[in-house]
Amino acid sequence: MSGYQTAEHERNYGCRVREFIYREHRCVTVENELLHALICADKGADILGFVYKPIDLDFMWRSRLGLRPSSHFRPSSPLETGHFREYFAGGWYEMLPNGPLPCTHRGATFGYHGEATLLPWEYEITIDEPQRIEVRFTVRLMRIPLLVEKTVRLETGSPTLYLHERIFNEAEQPVEVLWGHHPTFGPPFLEENCRVYLPACRISVGENIPSDARIAPAQTSDWPFIKSRQGELIDLSFLPGPEAKSHDFVQLEELDSGWFALVNPEREVGFALRWDVEKFPVLGYWQLFRGGPDYPWYGMNYLAALEPASALPSLAEAAGKGEALTVMPGIPLETTIEATAFRKPLEVRSVDYGGNIS
Repeated sequence: MSGYQTAEHERNYGCRVREFIYREHRCVTVENELLHALICADKGADILGFVYKPIDLDFMWRSRLGLRPSSHFRPSSPLETGHFREYFAGGWYEMLPNGPLPCTHRGATFGYHGEATLLPWEYEITIDEPQRIEVRFTVRLMRIPLLVEKTVRLETGSPTLYLHERIFNEAEQPVEVLWGHHPTFGPPFLEENCRVYLPACRISVGENIPSDARIAPAQTSDWPFIKSRQGELIDLSFLPGPEAKSHDFVQLEELDSGWFALVNPEREVGFALRWDVEKFPVLGYWQLFRGGPDYPWYGMNYLAALEPASALPSLAEAAGKGEALTVMPGIPLETTIEATAFRKPLEVRSVDYGGNIS
């Protein structure tokens, strides 16, 4: 079925899928009794909404402008780092083939997070039944010869959204990529005293930190404790409220396995992600708690992102260190990611495939 047609099945029960135009963008929703996910095909196949239906709660952060009609976008000046931030509607996007630091690699220049999140993806509804729906999204990148395929699946009665991805190299030479996922969480789900649960790992803080960072630069420690700029210990597993006025980014490395859970104990709800730690051995933890004065954040935003990635912060740096993923001609990279909404347990020890949380 083409991404430009109307779905044949208009069910109001079980699993269902809807196609529509929102602010000039082709969008798809997939839902069952428990979940409702909004995917913008024309903007990176980004997951803009991930709603847990029993309590009508969207885990995802939305920017103040949301999804903008791109046909009327007129930048006041070109940006060397690219226009990612002007198009950033929030939600969960793909980092490919670059990370959060602009760079040049093999003669190609990449802005923030690369190309995949800025391009329109084609899609096809491959399964449309009450027990299961499946939508396959595909895109060809422009500055690097990659074909990307992402299949989203939802099953009846399940609080887990399944993503299966493959990256094909269409060139006749190996190419390197930085690959990752960037789910961004915000209110009403995200608030003071939310908890981050992780497997055993190490925290790494770089030398260059924001002016309003809580965390001292150039240090490493075991999760969850890290030194503040005042020399005190901070427990990063607890989120502060918006009065923190802070902006921090840390890398979580040497993960025992690939998972995290973010829990709001007051609302008694959580979001868990499970991934292949061999493909994504690094987890970025971005914390913007009404910090970030001036452009582009102006101290307005309360959000956090947990970003499984092959490496950070840029493709050029990762390739220079031998940490980039290499895609060989004829041999695709392949991985599966699972996102689960849950009510219990509120203290998480592990997240396994199949939405199994303990």
